[in-house]
Amino acid sequence: MFWILLLFLNSVVTDDSMEKFKSCNSEECILMQCYFPVSEFLNATQNELKVFENFIESNHIFISYHLCNDLSVDNMDEVGACIYGILFKLYQFDANLTVHQRVHVQQAQIQDESIAIVIDMISKLLYRIESMDDSEKLKNFIRKSKKEEDVVVINASSLTPKLHLDVSRTILNYGLWFTFVYAAILDNKKTDCLYNLYLSDDKMDSSKCIMENDIRMTLEQLIGTNTDQLDTIKSYSDLFRVNGFPRILPTLFYIHKNSTFTLVSNKHIIIIPIDILNFKTTDVDDHLLLHGPYPFYLFWSSKQNAFQRLGDQPSDELINMLLYNEQEHDMKNAYGMIDDEVRYLADSFNEIEPNPNVIFLKTQNDYFQIRKTSPKTAVLFTVKWDSTSKLARRTFHHLALHLHTYLPMIDIDCFDWTDLCHEENILQWPTLILTENIPESKRYQGSTNEQEMGLTLFRFAVNQPYEIEDEMIKNNLLNSQQIIVLARIQHEEKSLYNIYKNLVDIFRDNEHIFFMFHYTIERSSLMIKQKHGDVHSSFEPKTTVYPFNEDISYLQTLINDALRIQLIPFNPVDFIKSTSTLFIVASHSQLSQLNHYFTSEDSFEELPVVWIDTNSPWILTINQYGDIVYPAMIYIDFSKGHVYVNSTLIDVNIWIKTVRMRSTTPFYELSSIEMNERPSQEATDFNKEMNDEQLLDEYHLIHEESEKINEHGLGFDMNGIPIETMG
Repeated sequence: MFWILLLFLNSVVTDDSMEKFKSCNSEECILMQCYFPVSEFLNATQNELKVFENFIESNHIFISYHLCNDLSVDNMDEVGACIYGILFKLYQFDANLTVHQRVHVQQAQIQDESIAIVIDMISKLLYRIESMDDSEKLKNFIRKSKKEEDVVVINASSLTPKLHLDVSRTILNYGLWFTFVYAAILDNKKTDCLYNLYLSDDKMDSSKCIMENDIRMTLEQLIGTNTDQLDTIKSYSDLFRVNGFPRILPTLFYIHKNSTFTLVSNKHIIIIPIDILNFKTTDVDDHLLLHGPYPFYLFWSSKQNAFQRLGDQPSDELINMLLYNEQEHDMKNAYGMIDDEVRYLADSFNEIEPNPNVIFLKTQNDYFQIRKTSPKTAVLFTVKWDSTSKLARRTFHHLALHLHTYLPMIDIDCFDWTDLCHEENILQWPTLILTENIPESKRYQGSTNEQEMGLTLFRFAVNQPYEIEDEMIKNNLLNSQQIIVLARIQHEEKSLYNIYKNLVDIFRDNEHIFFMFHYTIERSSLMIKQKHGDVHSSFEPKTTVYPFNEDISYLQTLINDALRIQLIPFNPVDFIKSTSTLFIVASHSQLSQLNHYFTSEDSFEELPVVWIDTNSPWILTINQYGDIVYPAMIYIDFSKGHVYVNSTLIDVNIWIKTVRMRSTTPFYELSSIEMNERPSQEATDFNKEMNDEQLLDEYHLIHEESEKINEHGLGFDMNGIPIETMG
């Protein structure tokens, strides 16, 4: 064997595979020299295997690529065989560390076939890959192999070179977890299937037919649901790749460093626990999304090819929203427009059922007569073909059921009453005007959300303190009120009413508080109901009852204490009403640990701080700013479009002062909203059938303004900018 070793050590190699093989110096190590008839085959094969390079070398296989004319002319048999296919020279150490050589030749006249042959050779060295043409041997092989792992039988009877290449890739990538076998003879019922899957936990010999386009998804699903097969995930790249292939299924990773844990349950997604202690320290340090504190979930989006960091117990609502975003939605219609465009132009024509208590004008003079004779009115200006106008009208008419007895409610379509809308300076739709004595009026600054609009109209319609007459009104219209104060005044102590009225006057301009009263035979008391409790009560509503006396200074202190809310959970309606730009982004368990930040005497200057739960769908509005380690403080300077992040939670007050002074670099910069988007030609053609040319010219203005309000209270554009409400 000495001459073989001598020849081997003196052969000419174009890369460092030889040195790696000699350094390996073990029976496990194999050097595979591949000889190709033309350079095109060589280059194509080398490029194809680049994604598997690290994996192959980690299994002690070292590959070098050569042309057939690199072979020695002393061995014409090898040269002749190489011209018509791929010649392999395999070198391997034995127990005595002597190198042995094996030569294999596979015919290949087509490039795809040559690549597939090389990949198959690597797979045979790595795994147990068989080729069978005897049906009985195949059955016995499947039965025996199923005891250890799932078996995939490949229909080799009609493999084209292109199909063979796809199959060989699949085998090399998934051979770690499955037994693959090429079969030239299959049952007649299975000849249409490229892959037949035999599951190890199936006691019968039944198989499942897997089509070519579904094999990767099926195998990846099986790998993800078998926890015994997950010990191969030991690096950051293993999170978004399954061996050499990118993950094609959305996946949740539970990143932890505790041996005991309970995973969230959701049958629609693969959930994989990952012990971060199995990762190299440098790998964790280099990737922000892997930084502690632990545990947390990472969501892999195969559609976006990116991760999103979530909390330690993501809700089903959040997971389902993420999965919905992964799905392909064909939004096109017969006019070539996406559904949203058609919704703005056509669907909004569908009329709602009008409430008979809402007033529709018969003449323009009716409008001014109603305003003149009514101390207060609510007037909604819309256009019938605008989607947000439709939402506003639906809410307006529904609220009229409870509010029409408090003030007249007028519905005006600016398409029909153009001159009146022009006279009232209505330039955008919908616009809700609240009028008190001509010409005094103010415009509703809010959304089409029923609770928000209803609360605003009710506060406008009645005087405070409001004497409770109808419990239904309180329940339906004051649900979203941050603080409600109810004075229960004993009949014999009616003088307390004047004290209470003075208290109301002190806080009259504060929209976060609403004052009510009623007379009772019981002892006088003051009840303060807060919409949000504290962290420990999971922010459940809090109600406190105090004695009601004549000490107005004491009563004022009670109200001020109730108004000083340190922390509130994120809610779109609250966000619109709030001037806060400071957010704490954390899970509930993390927030409980951070509660001292909000209760100490040195708590933040800016209150309330808005809590965004990392386990709720609202975390997606923060994740769009980039990779952030939670818990984190987020400060958003809306005037400049700057987002600042503090994940250390050290010296937060100093940090807030720094970002307010804009003396530090923002973490993210919000982009401005595009205002000049024009409709497509298809949209223009469709418009002509239902709109006049003047309105068509104003389409871009209508489109941009109608998107500024939505039924949920607040929208975010794709760059994360909160959409302003209409003034």
